[in-house]
Amino acid sequence: MNPESRKKYHEQLMLECFRLAERGAGFVSPNPLVGAVLVKNKKIVARGYHHRFGDIHAEIDCLRRYRGSVRGAELYVNLEPCCYHGKTPPCVDAIIESGIRRVFVGMKDPNPRVSGRGIAKLRHAGIHVVVGILEQDAMELNRRFARHITTRLPYVHLKVAQTLDGRIGLSGGPAQSISSPQSRRLVHLWRSLEDAVLVGAGTVRSDDPLLTVRLTRGRNPHVVILDGKLTSSPAARVFLKQDRRFVFLCVDRRFATLRKARHAAFLRKGIRILTFRGRNGILDMVDVFSELYRQNIGSVLVEGGSQVFGQVIDSGLVDQLSLFVSPSVMGHGVPAFGEKGRRPLRRRRRIDRMHIVRVGSDALIQAYFAH
Repeated sequence: MNPESRKKYHEQLMLECFRLAERGAGFVSPNPLVGAVLVKNKKIVARGYHHRFGDIHAEIDCLRRYRGSVRGAELYVNLEPCCYHGKTPPCVDAIIESGIRRVFVGMKDPNPRVSGRGIAKLRHAGIHVVVGILEQDAMELNRRFARHITTRLPYVHLKVAQTLDGRIGLSGGPAQSISSPQSRRLVHLWRSLEDAVLVGAGTVRSDDPLLTVRLTRGRNPHVVILDGKLTSSPAARVFLKQDRRFVFLCVDRRFATLRKARHAAFLRKGIRILTFRGRNGILDMVDVFSELYRQNIGSVLVEGGSQVFGQVIDSGLVDQLSLFVSPSVMGHGVPAFGEKGRRPLRRRRRIDRMHIVRVGSDALIQAYFAH
């Protein structure tokens, strides 16, 4: 096999790891997406992936699916195998004990507890390890994991749907669907893939949203509500018991004390109340996102409203901005990014990459920020 053919051969097997890894999207966070392929005599004999958080890792799933001897086989995996005992034993130990002779890795694990140690342990055991096959694609696949594991903050995806003149709704009016049906379906898909969806108390009051996944298949995300002054009604639909999710209410601790009866009503409904030191009800987004990370939330989809968009942008913590622009003009209405309580950015944010696509009748502008 010549060098170019060999390169394509390895890349095809790594692409199969990516496809397998994506099956765990929405279920494995805050763990990474990982797929593994076992090859013997140039043939794929087993495939595996990380199914959900707390389950066995992809490498173990793959090895268990092959009933024969793997001695002398090759293993492909998109992320460096782990080398420490967490919820499951270290994958490198199982690989070494199996007799696998070569391991091909997409990218080094950004987790400081691993970060090259797994590769070093495999090599020390005499296993030939190749690192960096389709590395940029591997990094893109696990950009959420890389973000939260290195910063101890969740990956923040900010979604805005606006008119051509930058409005997201009528002032004081009923909720309106600005974006196309295709755009709304895509947002529901995003909800199913992120750990939590975040909105402000104003959105809960004006729209009374469910914030569930309905327009596509997928699991419901957790819900985070910024309600510094604890003004939300416990009767709102978002506080209904939903399958497999928590609702977090983020409150200024001064107002949590002042409004004890409402605070107690939310606790009786099983709502998780997170309290912070605020500025007359305005919460520091760094504090909020730091606490969400401690609650095992690795990614957040921010959906509204105007004041929340402004606060989150000002925090400097946005990783991805998805802006749906509808081919319509509203005139007087709510601006996409509210001004109340905003502070000047300490530095101008640099966009790493950006692209524009058409979704239904809308233009979707997606920007990824450098940190």
